[in-house]
Amino acid sequence: MNKLMRALLPGLLLLLSACNSKSSSATDPVDPGTPPPVVACSNPLPAGAFDRSLVVNSPSDSDPSTHPTPTSTIYFTVLLPERCPGAGYPLVLHSHGYGGKRLRTLAATGSLPTGDPHFPSIDALTQALPRHGYAVISVDQRGHGESAANTKARIIDPALEIQDLRRILDWAYDNAAAYNFQTETGTGIDRDLKVGTIGYSYGGGYQMTLAALDPRIDTIVPNGTWNNLLYSLLPGDGVKLGFDGLLCLLGATGGVENTPIVAALCNQVGVQNLFASTVRTRDDLVAALGRPLTQPRTIEEAEVNPFFYSHSTRYFETQQAAGQPWGFGETSATLRRVPALFLQGNRDVLFNLTEAKRNADYFAATGADVRLLSTEGGHMNPLANQIEGTANCGTVIGLDSILAWYDRWLKGVDSAAFDGIPKVCISVADTVAGQPGGTPAGLALDAMPVGSQTGAGGVPARLETATVNVGAVLSSAPTFVPVTTIAGSGRVLAGVPRMSSISVVGGPNVLPRAAIALVGVGIRRNGSLILVDDQITPFVEGLHTFNRGHQNSIIELPAIGEQLLDGDEVGLLFYEQQVQYAAILSATSAPNLTNVVNVALGTTLPAFGSSLDGSLLSAPNPYDAVATGIELPILIPAEYPGASLRR
Repeated sequence: MNKLMRALLPGLLLLLSACNSKSSSATDPVDPGTPPPVVACSNPLPAGAFDRSLVVNSPSDSDPSTHPTPTSTIYFTVLLPERCPGAGYPLVLHSHGYGGKRLRTLAATGSLPTGDPHFPSIDALTQALPRHGYAVISVDQRGHGESAANTKARIIDPALEIQDLRRILDWAYDNAAAYNFQTETGTGIDRDLKVGTIGYSYGGGYQMTLAALDPRIDTIVPNGTWNNLLYSLLPGDGVKLGFDGLLCLLGATGGVENTPIVAALCNQVGVQNLFASTVRTRDDLVAALGRPLTQPRTIEEAEVNPFFYSHSTRYFETQQAAGQPWGFGETSATLRRVPALFLQGNRDVLFNLTEAKRNADYFAATGADVRLLSTEGGHMNPLANQIEGTANCGTVIGLDSILAWYDRWLKGVDSAAFDGIPKVCISVADTVAGQPGGTPAGLALDAMPVGSQTGAGGVPARLETATVNVGAVLSSAPTFVPVTTIAGSGRVLAGVPRMSSISVVGGPNVLPRAAIALVGVGIRRNGSLILVDDQITPFVEGLHTFNRGHQNSIIELPAIGEQLLDGDEVGLLFYEQQVQYAAILSATSAPNLTNVVNVALGTTLPAFGSSLDGSLLSAPNPYDAVATGIELPILIPAEYPGASLRR
């Protein structure tokens, strides 16, 4: 090979890889193409972190009551690997959780903390990515970190937060040579880059919407995030007071500047309201937000639904199914084929595993490579004595899987770790007192089981009608209704439980307020009751035949995973009171609190506790409930097609 060919070959290979790497079509497959050539040099630039900011031509808030400025400044940090002139590295876009801030330092090495709690380990992985040949941009979202100086947080508004991220990708393309970002040509996509996304919670919520609206996104890895915020915050029309209040406390501790609709909501359900425990239902919340003295302003019901719903993947899916535009400047309201790896905790009591399944189903319907791993991590409620587990699903190691995923879809590099990622993996670690116990195990499957399982390996578990009476005893002890008794070993409860309907009628009560049935899947084992994966769904007084926002003529409960023992009775638990649906209170305003904690999601918080804990703010919640068509997903992995235990 002559000197001229040796000089031209790296550039030719880079051009060929770009021409074959991506398509903007909604139906053409996405292929990572040939990995870019490694450019060696004798004196590479050192890895480093570079703080930057960008003025975007968008108002600081779209709420006129905030007197928005015409432009906004968004702050971000670029994390770069050791690099040589001419080298191009795939970009991974990162964002933080609600109340968090961007990452501004690199990891010292490329080692991955696979035994750390799920959410913190995702940040650690992101900081280590430059040590594995990736560039990272970590962003302070609107209202967070340095960006809070001039913007309001709007909970991943497609019209603002998502457009900010698109402008940052434009900036990355325009500055690709200076920062060694890998660009792509010949794709038909303007300012194209090789780019994936990462983040958890709030930093997971942006990823699906960005992938829908920006054709440059090659792959996404959302962790512990929502499908429908209205369902997440108000399932069964009951206010999830425990975590809704905790989120507001996290936001206040993190210095978040909220748009008025979110600020007003937090003023009703947060620790600053000593009477937050009275805001129990959707109707209660709407009434409270609509009062003339509500701060920072009165919020009408007509604002609440579109705000939270349109900031959700479910909105995009529903609009697409109806043949309607999304309304955010897109050229086609049809989801592209984007490879997606979802990680979600089945003990996550804010965004449950069923939400991840719904997200995965939407992306998989395009024909893209989509996988779903459940973990023992996610949003843990410290007042429920939860401690976060790892990002692993049995022996499927979460961080290794994510890195292998990026290697495949951003570098075109296959690996045994990538091949070992199941289509679905459900963590089936035993739960004792809110913590995973025993030997970690993951159930690998071809698809998520839903409802009673029949056929090979299925253990039918269906109860036509359950009738319960829950008295006004101010007790956290539940009423158990058995559905089936386990006969034999090697059975697991794994997948999405469901019901055809549930009707709730309030019992005798001196207080004029709606009753709420608090329902979870439970196990009676040796006389003791276990609430599986800490999952509780509220159903406000009345008849329910579907999940609001998911009109599919069935009620889906949070997906769960648990190993079963011979003789276990498996059924439903009905609570009168439950800490996840009790308001949180400042310990300084309610000195009788005894269960005070001060750490959540790794963030140190002011002392707080539950309104159930030693105060007089709780009130009786008696009710009668009739549930029909109860189905639980129970199976025998050794006999179930495509199933295997990873332990």
